[in-house]
Amino acid sequence: MKVVTMLGHQEIRGRIPAAAAQRRKWRDDGQSLLEFAFLLPVLCLLAVGVVELGRAAAFTIAVNNAATAGVEYGSQNEATAQDFPGMVNAATKDGNTSFFATFTVTPANGCICDDGSGVSCSQVTNLTACSGFSCPADQNIVECVQVTTQGTWNSILNYPGLSSAHQANGQAVMRVRR
Repeated sequence: MKVVTMLGHQEIRGRIPAAAAQRRKWRDDGQSLLEFAFLLPVLCLLAVGVVELGRAAAFTIAVNNAATAGVEYGSQNEATAQDFPGMVNAATKDGNTSFFATFTVTPANGCICDDGSGVSCSQVTNLTACSGFSCPADQNIVECVQVTTQGTWNSILNYPGLSSAHQANGQAVMRVRR
């Protein structure tokens, strides 16, 4: 054993010859690169999965926002509540439909009588059509509009066992302002 003193520190050099130490270092040089090469496909697949989930969330939000935009247009007054093409146009413009394979908008409206206890516009399809609708003298007419949207989008990759086309649905209901 040889003791070497440098700047006040002692270092003991053991029995491993310098050539053997170099050989061991040379064998370990590519280990990190090999581990990275094995892990890279998994990391790429994980990244694509995260992007795909982000796209799904963005498309679902866009479909719901489109329904809200259409129903907000229709709830402005009695005239816009009957303007189905206007509600479809408002929803289509807000939905950024260029990203969807298919995008449909279905507007509806209906009326119900309110006896003062308050009524809900939760389902317009169960309400009576508003043309020619009347209520007893002590009740008020409540008009509601509903816009249902549906968008289909395609995934980036085809996953085994899953369809490449996915569907997002949105629905918004609102009372018409009088």
